[in-house]
Amino acid sequence: MLTGIAESGGTHGGPALGCLIAVVSVDGRGRVNGWSDEAEAILGYHRDEATGRPVNEFVADGQPGPPPAGRTRQDRPNRTVLRHKAGHGVEANVLVQRAVAEGGPTVWFLSPVSATDAAGRDVGLLEGAWTQSSAAICLWSTELRLLWANAFSYVVFKAGTDEVHGRLPTEIFAPDSQHHALEEAMRQARDTGTARSVLTYEKVPGENRPHEWAIHIDPVRDRHGGVIALCTMARNNSTEFWARQRLSLLDEARRTIGHSLDVERTARELTDLSVPDLADVALVHLLPETLGNDRTGVHGPVETRLVAASGERGPAAQGAGVNGARHGRAAGRTDWRAVERDSLPGRALWERRAVRVDLPHPAVAWPGWGTDLPAGRSGGGAISAPLTARGITLGVVTFLRHELPFDAEDLLLVEELAETTAVCIDHARHFEREHSTALALQQSLLPREPPAQSAVDAAYGYRPADLAAGVGGDWFDVIPLSGARVALVVGDVVGHGVEAAATMGRLRSVVRTLADIDLPPEELLTSLDDIVNRMDREREADASDPEVGASVLYAVYDPVSRRCCVARAAHVAPLLVLPDGTSELLDVPGGPPLGLGGLPFESAEVELPEDCLLVLFTDGVVESRDRDLGAGIARLQECLVDAGGSSPAAVCDDVLAAMLPRRGDDAALLVARPRTLDAADLAQWDVPPDASAVSTVRGMVTERLAAWGLDDRSFTTELIVSELVTNAVRYGKAPIRLRLIRDQALICEVTDASDAAPHMRRARSFDEGGRGLFLVAQLSTSWGSRHVTDGKIIWAEQQLAPAE
Repeated sequence: MLTGIAESGGTHGGPALGCLIAVVSVDGRGRVNGWSDEAEAILGYHRDEATGRPVNEFVADGQPGPPPAGRTRQDRPNRTVLRHKAGHGVEANVLVQRAVAEGGPTVWFLSPVSATDAAGRDVGLLEGAWTQSSAAICLWSTELRLLWANAFSYVVFKAGTDEVHGRLPTEIFAPDSQHHALEEAMRQARDTGTARSVLTYEKVPGENRPHEWAIHIDPVRDRHGGVIALCTMARNNSTEFWARQRLSLLDEARRTIGHSLDVERTARELTDLSVPDLADVALVHLLPETLGNDRTGVHGPVETRLVAASGERGPAAQGAGVNGARHGRAAGRTDWRAVERDSLPGRALWERRAVRVDLPHPAVAWPGWGTDLPAGRSGGGAISAPLTARGITLGVVTFLRHELPFDAEDLLLVEELAETTAVCIDHARHFEREHSTALALQQSLLPREPPAQSAVDAAYGYRPADLAAGVGGDWFDVIPLSGARVALVVGDVVGHGVEAAATMGRLRSVVRTLADIDLPPEELLTSLDDIVNRMDREREADASDPEVGASVLYAVYDPVSRRCCVARAAHVAPLLVLPDGTSELLDVPGGPPLGLGGLPFESAEVELPEDCLLVLFTDGVVESRDRDLGAGIARLQECLVDAGGSSPAAVCDDVLAAMLPRRGDDAALLVARPRTLDAADLAQWDVPPDASAVSTVRGMVTERLAAWGLDDRSFTTELIVSELVTNAVRYGKAPIRLRLIRDQALICEVTDASDAAPHMRRARSFDEGGRGLFLVAQLSTSWGSRHVTDGKIIWAEQQLAPAE
């Protein structure tokens, strides 16, 4: 039980600051069982003399005693006259409080009535300051049970005196974690004798948002220094708390909104952030031009489309187009809603300012906006603010609360959020426009379908970059070459955007041009590197343009020999997938990236086995933010284990689905299944270096064409063979070889050991020679020459009609 409360000059010493207060504990029979030192000082009785006596014996004759605790509510003490041991009366204020439960002990607080205390302070003023304080001040027993509280505390308790006295904090409030924390802090203050502080969050009657309470806990000591009670003072810091919350919300908005560079995702980031911290419902409606739509009736009613909504919404929101077609381009007419000028968002749009109303309000009851409020709802509020950036209105954002109205500070916060989001949406729509332009340019520069050729069965797989990464410069190509060969190309230009797409188009055109002149892979990359360096020098006048850089892989496959020659410039090597599902990277010298200049490129040649796959890819297929190159290649190899029996197109689809579930950087994939030219479609002869051998060769060619069913091509082919073999015998070096290939075209190739390239010229009227290559060019679909390791090949093709 309590034994005493000392005179205290501190802030939280007891019910009356700076005056002598005595504590008398009375048991359930009305007898004294506790007597503080202050009681002895006021009434003169020692603790041993008072203990066990009826408490009413200390009340002067004819004076009413204080009412028993629990019978009537006592928020203020009663004035009475007590009996001093010396026989005279002592006028005192007596407050009786129940210490624990009904029928249990009570506590009497005694304070002698005097105009001033020993320090000359007005006791009445001090008592009034204590009891009438706007802070919730309470006195608790060492068992953490409520002994006394001032008037404001009962507002916080939402209960009367009889309902809360003698209860623990967790019994007065809901038994949640924060009040367990309060009790723990009170125990620490009691056990250690040092003050403690704690923050809790409680709602006051009639409000739907929590208030922050800063609770300071002071131990109350007797004359001997023992802790006999705890005094708590709780101050409402809600104004500062809400201000911090608003600043925190605004800071989070500036950190999280707009990083996606996607218009609709940016709008959703605003609504998701605002609910429930700011509002119960958040809606964003955007104008057609913001979403890239050309709406008819520009001078008619303003229309918007709901692109983002969070919180509890009415049934109209389910069909309001929140998850409609991207940017509204494929959205139906019902996705667009006319804005009534008298509606809350209409007022915000026309007045170009944030508008706040309390509910219910007719401006909020507009149909089809996902905010169908039940009729007669009262309380709460709504705010609409225009989304404006660079003087252009992009849309409107609306916030609703069901119970708590918005205030002027909320209006300022909404204006800041709307401004921040509008700038992000404006950036996103401009980026989307640039992205669309770059993507259209890129798509126009990439091949649509693999060209007709018989060397490989090929398929492309391409995944454009997302908005955040921007359109890149990845490209791929399949280029038919002379001799039924084919070139396979993948490349990646450094950078993103329109510049990278345009550079990619230029490099792809250059590669095609160099492939047409049949340069070996390593020489082609050397020439391409020179061109990239020339492009860089052309940009020196404009320092703002980035330097050109790229990686390229170039492979040439010959279906006659099944040999593939590969060279690469800082590009990842291709994967060779064997029929049993195992795969390995081809051992190809890496080479420097294009644009460095002065460094050599090397090639590697490998014979491809039957029923294999050759997989060429850019780093976007295997690399990502959470996967490095090595792990990505290993993952790609896993995806290709069962690719042996699938078509290249199916392999592309499966690989992209497994490797790129989400869009990131550009990713290009080229899968080719090499074919072998049938021996029956190939004929070749060694030709003696003698002009008389030409007639013999013509005869063999005629026989072969008859066997192939190409008699209609005999005359033309004989002329072509005669001119090419005659030139090789006359100007070339032995050994000389003639080869005929029946493919989609009839191909005639003459090989000799001379490095001298042929040149077609126009012969004069009286010239005896010089008409051979001119005649070949006229009779063939195409012709040309290419260098090989032991000389050169002159070839001519005649296009054959496709087999029916």
